[in-house]
Amino acid sequence: MALTLIKNATLVTMDPEIGDLEGGDVLVDGQRIAHVGRNVSAPAASLVDGRDRIVIPGLVNAHIHAWEYQLRGIGADWVGFRDYFANIHNNLATRYAARDVYLGDLLGALNQIRGGTTTILDWCHVLRDAEMTDAAIDALEESGLRAVFARGTTKPPTREGGTPYQKIPFPREEIRRLRTGRLASDDRLVTLAMAILGPDWGEYEVAAHDIRLAREYGLLNSAHTYGRKGKRVVEDGMPRLAKEGLLGPDHNIAHGNCFSEDELKIVLDAGCSITATCLTEMLNYEQAAMLGRILQFGAVPSLGTDCDPYFNSSMLWVTRHAFQHQREMDNRSLREAGKWPADQHATHTRDALYWATMGGAKALRLDSKIGSLTPGKQADLAVIDTRGMNIFPALPGGDPAHAVVMYAETADIESVMVAGRFLKRNGKLVFPAERLKKLNAELLESRQRLMKDGGYVYRRAPNGAPPERYVF
Repeated sequence: MALTLIKNATLVTMDPEIGDLEGGDVLVDGQRIAHVGRNVSAPAASLVDGRDRIVIPGLVNAHIHAWEYQLRGIGADWVGFRDYFANIHNNLATRYAARDVYLGDLLGALNQIRGGTTTILDWCHVLRDAEMTDAAIDALEESGLRAVFARGTTKPPTREGGTPYQKIPFPREEIRRLRTGRLASDDRLVTLAMAILGPDWGEYEVAAHDIRLAREYGLLNSAHTYGRKGKRVVEDGMPRLAKEGLLGPDHNIAHGNCFSEDELKIVLDAGCSITATCLTEMLNYEQAAMLGRILQFGAVPSLGTDCDPYFNSSMLWVTRHAFQHQREMDNRSLREAGKWPADQHATHTRDALYWATMGGAKALRLDSKIGSLTPGKQADLAVIDTRGMNIFPALPGGDPAHAVVMYAETADIESVMVAGRFLKRNGKLVFPAERLKKLNAELLESRQRLMKDGGYVYRRAPNGAPPERYVF
């Protein structure tokens, strides 16, 4: 197998037994990390100069709708679910064909690689049939990214005489087809999960059916669950699922911002993971991202970017915002308790980087394979050049985790490796440039056709009235 040796880098391993290493080396043998240390010798290896570079585990985006990539630049001023549902689920999503899904997923995945992300959970809820499903999988496989493909279902408007989506259980035949076919193995780059309605969006019997189906086929299942009182299809759905033994480490909750303390304890005691998508949530959610509250129960947050119509799905941005958001919440909570300022801050930049690496790996049940620079794990990593003006001169003499979280941008991601294979090298994607150019042109045509077919024309929203009183 091919050997690659990254020499003399600053390593932020996220492995507590190894820690950070200045002047450290990473030896990659085939798909795996063979050795992490100093003064590593491997005469047969291809050498990568790590001087003035930081090497981190690849970022893990635990919640993204990659198919929305061609719908960028239209949603920042939408008002919550009213406008998202009206414009996406009730309109533009219904116009997608298999090729549109392929284009969105492929270019969305390549954009993740550009920014140092090596693994995503692709929450794909635009799919109406097997052709669209296969197109999404084709795209993810072509990108080279590690992906947990969460096969979802649509939320279209109900036609006269039709069945509302809240009453429709997950299509068993589609999961059987995938799990006994191309996604039968969990030892491949693209693996299968289920993106289900859950009790916030579906009836209880549907939620229970879907979780049982996922367990029958040994799959992670994930649901959008917010916990808003009076705005859920099944108000007591999560406690009921827990009582029936249907919640566990195989259930991932996206968001969870409005959970009461009792309900949060129920889902975390059951072993569920929770993924915060801080940038999306702060646009329209009424409660803070689920970060510090999870930590108080001894659990670990994971992070995701969520929706491209709102902003660039950069895990660097999300990680930075998660740190700043939780630090703000710490300070406000201390002030309310009369204990501000803190003697020492509870939340550090290194914590946020952990959420974006090991936190995501744990949520996706991949922490034995990815999330840290640990010998034996898959060689998923990002090499960050510190010589550019975004970062310089943060090192030497500074905290490399701080440099990554607070200074690094996509332009500083020099190289990205997934399973021992470089997908970005010397600042450029390895993906063929001419093919990318053609795909970009085709994606632009897809965007324009989707908007034309849906009669969608972007119009600036008027400014609403500010709150009468700000909470502070």
